Amino acid sequence: MNRIRVVQFGLGPIGQACVKVLAQKSGIELVGGIDIDASKIGKDLGEVCGLKNQLGVTVRGDADTALAQWQPHVVVHTTLSFLNRIEEQLATIIKSRAHVVSSTEELFYPYQRNPEFCQRIDALAKQHGVGVVGTGVNPGFSLDILPLCLTGVCTEVKKIAATRVVDASKRRLPLQKKIGAGISPKEFRERAATGTFGHIGLQESALAVTSAMGWPVDEIKENLKPMIADKRVKTPYLTVEPGQVTGIHQIMRVKSGGQERLKLELQMHVGAKQPHDSVEIAGNPPLSMRIDGGIFGDTATIAALVNSIPKIMKAPPGLRTMLDLPVPYAFL
Repeated sequence: MNRIRVVQFGLGPIGQACVKVLAQKSGIELVGGIDIDASKIGKDLGEVCGLKNQLGVTVRGDADTALAQWQPHVVVHTTLSFLNRIEEQLATIIKSRAHVVSSTEELFYPYQRNPEFCQRIDALAKQHGVGVVGTGVNPGFSLDILPLCLTGVCTEVKKIAATRVVDASKRRLPLQKKIGAGISPKEFRERAATGTFGHIGLQESALAVTSAMGWPVDEIKENLKPMIADKRVKTPYLTVEPGQVTGIHQIMRVKSGGQERLKLELQMHVGAKQPHDSVEIAGNPPLSMRIDGGIFGDTATIAALVNSIPKIMKAPPGLRTMLDLPVPYAFL
């Protein structure tokens, strides 16, 4: 079988970790990396990503020219969280006739909140014969695809409740900063008021689940509040003093037909006790599932991206979601 030619677009912590995994896959040929960081451009991709051996391919900043020369089958895209900041990047990749697997949270299920964006990207992808999908662990698995898979053995589903508790002290620094670890409650409130703070993608998870279940959304409510330290918490990157923020507690509730049908809860903070992922389904039969220790997000995000590569290549051209692809499983 011919090897799949892959380019890594975005070489932050997640992008670099993707390269490390992709380099170990016998069915993958890494043909290049793309980033805007001048300190990375021109260097060997393996060197930039901390591999022991060089990969013999370079990091470039001129995405359109580089993609035209490399001719990848798939681009793994790991740059930003918001659609309005990645559309140009996606268009560049699509025009090179490469499939896209992206970690952009808002791309996981974008139809209801960004219909015009979806129309443009879907049309462009179909024009060039490629597929585009957004995935990850959250959104992409723990609070959406996993609970939906569990409903596959139910004849009736009245309500789904999914919870994710993450000890962010074991995660990378950008994520700790993203959830506000170490800031004051006042600064937390100010950031929350911007609408771009906290976990991005919880609403996309909710919309994906309700759409798949056929539940019309009557009301959707999201609550974001800080978790506050009652004692000093240290991580490898920062120290949180008593009274400062350790992270976020975010809840999404959806009503349909006058009843609460869906509750998604995310607790992500440094020093979180008893991290876990759990799903409760009120239905026939009722189901309860718990993963003690939780799904480690950094590893799972990378796995979700890499494991989606062969699936998006086989999908019909256009903008797709994880609901369109086969049940996730490992690409070894």
